[in-house]
Parts: sequence; structure tokens; C-alpha cells
Amino acid sequence: MFWNWLWGSRVRVLMYHKLDEGRSDFLTVTTGQFRNQLSLLAGRGYQFISLQDWLDHIHHGLILPARPVLLTFDDAYASVLSHAYPLLKEFGAKAAIFVPTAYVGASSSWDNPAEPLLSAEQLRNLDPRIFQLGLHTHRHLNYQYLRPDEIAQDLDASLQFFRAHNLLFVRALAYPYGRRPADPKVYQQMLHLFREHAIEAAFRIGNRINPAVPRNLFEINRIDIRGTDSLRTFARKVTYGRLF
Repeated sequence: MFWNWLWGSRVRVLMYHKLDEGRSDFLTVTTGQFRNQLSLLAGRGYQFISLQDWLDHIHHGLILPARPVLLTFDDAYASVLSHAYPLLKEFGAKAAIFVPTAYVGASSSWDNPAEPLLSAEQLRNLDPRIFQLGLHTHRHLNYQYLRPDEIAQDLDASLQFFRAHNLLFVRALAYPYGRRPADPKVYQQMLHLFREHAIEAAFRIGNRINPAVPRNLFEINRIDIRGTDSLRTFARKVTYGRLF
């Protein structure tokens, strides 16, 4: 029974940010770490799915592979193309990039120091066999502190950017900082706005493993992968989600 719970009908979503050849920190994994992580996933029988694969399973009954895992990258850092892409291609992996659209082609002003982000042209020319794009709000704002009208404006601006730049995207959003409105009334208004804008799913952090069909599609959990994690810690996170 335990192993059925651990492996069967469950989806692991891993949250990454940026990569570097040799530097690792809270948000940055090295290319060596990433290679070892992809190798571990492949060696243990995990199979990479796309964001759309999962939504098609949820809405249309598409059969998922055994031990599905979804890789996600927040913020659309340039290093996802320069450092992650070759390894994703080597391992036959797929990934979603959640894009803060106001900063495309600029840098991550929320970082210290700021780092370069992918341009609209680079996003448009990403390998569609590997990458899909999703929303990460327009101005990388913390939805915990926004009013409903501010959330509506932000969603409008983000969707308009994708349309104006002819970017294909999946109607899924990752909350910056993993935060949603704390006020239940504002939270429900946010969900209403998501439905009005045809947003199909939203991702938090949570560090838990998801049922194949989540109870709440706007509270999907991701496992936070850090450059400070050892490979053993990574393996435990992937196996169990939240570490005890």
C-alpha cells in the first residue's frame, strides 16, 4: 500500500530558477548538479512530462507515463537556454518556463545582483519539443499583497504580452514567491479572475507531491530545488517531497 501511494498516480513538480557553470547558491544550481539530478531521475525510472501533458491528463484523460515528473523554471533566466537546454536535450527531458513578462529581454531587478533574462525572440525560438511557456505574472509581483483590481491588471498585461509577441504559451501560472492572497475573500476573487482569463492551473511551492488530478488546480505543489542541496538531499526531496 505504501509503495502504491509513493509511486502510483502522483506527479512530482520540481522548481528551478537559474544555472551556472560553477557557482551554486539558494536559487542557482551548477550544470554539474543539474546533470547529476537528471541522471538520477532517469536512472530511477522517472519520466519527463510537459505542462500540457499534465493538463491534458487532467481535462481529457491523456495517459501519463509511470513516475511522471515535471521540470519548471521560474523567471526565464538566460541561463536556462545557455546551460539547461543542452542537458535537457541530452536526457530527452521537457520543461516549463514561467515568464514575468514585463522583464523579458531585461534583467531580474528582484535579484542582487540582477541577472539577464531571455528576450522575446529567444522565447519565441525555444525548442518546442522541450520547452513550454507559462505565466509568472507581468511585474513579478507578490499576489499576497495585491488587491483584486491589481491582480486583474497584472493578468491582462501578461496575457497581452504573449499575444503581442506571438508567443505560444500554456494557460498556467506560477505565483512569484509562492504566495497567494491571505484574505479568503480576495483569494476567491483571484480565482474568479483566473477563470475569467481562462487560467487553467496555478503553482505554489509547498514541497509536496501531487495527485495526478489535484483537488485544487490553483494550489499545485512544487518541490523547491536549491543549489545548496546535495544529490542525496535532492533524491530525498524527489522521493518524499517535504523533508522531515
